[in-house]
Amino acid sequence: MFKRRFLAASLAACGALLIAACGSGSNNASNSGPIKVGITGPFTGPYADPGIAIRNAGELAVADINTAGGINGRQLQAVNADDACDAQQGVQAAQKLLTQKIIAIVGGYCSGASIPESDTLHRNGDLPFITAASSNPKFTDQGYDNVFRMVSRDDAEAPADVSFMQQWLKASKIAIMHDNTTYAKGVADSAKQAALSAGMTVTYFDAITPGQKDYTAALVKVNTGHPDVLFYTGYYPEFGLLAKEYVALAPSYKLNGDSACADPSVIKVAGTAVTNPGITINTLPTTQFIHNAKNDKFTSAYKAKYGQDPGDYSSYEYDGMMALAQALKDNGGKTEAKSLNTAIHAVKIADGITGNVAFDSKGDRPAPQFLAVHAVGNPPQFQPIAIRQSGTWVAST
Repeated sequence: MFKRRFLAASLAACGALLIAACGSGSNNASNSGPIKVGITGPFTGPYADPGIAIRNAGELAVADINTAGGINGRQLQAVNADDACDAQQGVQAAQKLLTQKIIAIVGGYCSGASIPESDTLHRNGDLPFITAASSNPKFTDQGYDNVFRMVSRDDAEAPADVSFMQQWLKASKIAIMHDNTTYAKGVADSAKQAALSAGMTVTYFDAITPGQKDYTAALVKVNTGHPDVLFYTGYYPEFGLLAKEYVALAPSYKLNGDSACADPSVIKVAGTAVTNPGITINTLPTTQFIHNAKNDKFTSAYKAKYGQDPGDYSSYEYDGMMALAQALKDNGGKTEAKSLNTAIHAVKIADGITGNVAFDSKGDRPAPQFLAVHAVGNPPQFQPIAIRQSGTWVAST
């Protein structure tokens, strides 16, 4: 028994050493062959639609970079690993990519998977991780030098969402519902703090279980507190079902979602119910709401290659891959992690699809604008109704 335990421990130690060797900061350090970049996200499971859209955008960016000459004559190569929005599978995905000698990851959707992935990269060579969509503050609050975020933080988004409900929806009492995931709970906690600080009353603060078939009981329970608005901070599959049941129930309160609810796939679940006048969603300017020549070109190229519209965070993934490419060029083509992290921190792109791309000392970008949207038409399409400017919500034009 002791020998078997000793052997198992020895094998585990060897495995750890092998991963450490693969992620020692010298991955792809030779001056020949492709430079491998990992892309993680949920490519299977209930959140596969936005995950696949992130993967597709990363691969499209890699193709564009290579067409333009690559990095000092070397080509980039995208290597994918499915994290299924799960912490344990996220660690396994990061470990898999390390064994394939990646030099960085650009991707990630769910914070609950991206945070342990970033920790795995940090402990195995401090390889850079630029997340396209993971917004929980912990991602860049770990004190690591290798983490970068393309989207706003939850503790920036949640106060903006609360101010929309107070200023635009005229709410003084709100109910807050989450799903206990890292992302949703983080937004919910920040929203509760912001609401109380603004003098609002929080009538309900609880979670539902993702993947269930009926949330009517939860909506009825919310109604007993007589809120003006129910704010749901989880993901689009559950929001779509909540929207359908909200319309059927016809409660006195309004229903407002956060940015993970604005995914185009929510319409697959909710159908025309999402056009109910009591339903709104707060979001940052995701791909479908960005109107500039670069995003139009990107969207056309994406549709031509994949036969469908890009996802909410596809433009952020594309810009993230372009930021990595710029850092590699600025770093003289060197892929060693320490100097590459320094180069990413110094990146300044003035004309990205998603605006100016630059990172502060933690790895966060300056907070983008925030929008409020509502679905109209049949088939439904989201349209902006308000935009936040200098802390005040005004009608969107």
